[in-house]
Amino acid sequence: MFSNNEQIKTLCHDLMFIMMSGYPIGKNQADFYLIAHLSKAISQVQYDEKKKLTFILYSNDNSLCQAFEFQCQHASISCEIINTKPTIQGGNMNNQEYTTAELNNITCLYKALKSKNMLITELFNTTKLAQNEATKALNALVKKGLIARTSSNKKVWEVVAELKPEIFA
Repeated sequence: MFSNNEQIKTLCHDLMFIMMSGYPIGKNQADFYLIAHLSKAISQVQYDEKKKLTFILYSNDNSLCQAFEFQCQHASISCEIINTKPTIQGGNMNNQEYTTAELNNITCLYKALKSKNMLITELFNTTKLAQNEATKALNALVKKGLIARTSSNKKVWEVVAELKPEIFA
């Protein structure tokens, strides 16, 4: 994951994703940094390993996507580009920013539910979050399709999808 955003860094750390930061701030600096690291990674791949690899880029930046795809094709390595903020008719989807504290609360609730399915009261007691903070985190997880009520008991919540940093980026 590439970002200089402290919220994203914290979430990546909590989820044990590799985080790359420290690039200069300015137009396209993160893009240049990413392509440089991609080129370095590609240069270290043995010929017989190339067919086994797929590099994946999560981005909406057309120029970055073209550069990424070019580097991969030039090296005969497959790549996949995933649009992280698909547009819907009438405009963009809700692009809500979360504070570091909110991301931590979201991660805390998610990890608690990942360990076992729980009633809402048990979940809030387990995480020891204030009700308003826990409710906001719960709503964020529901909105992103990461948790849902179980089919056997609508009062019990369960994890239904993997939490990934790009979901809240």
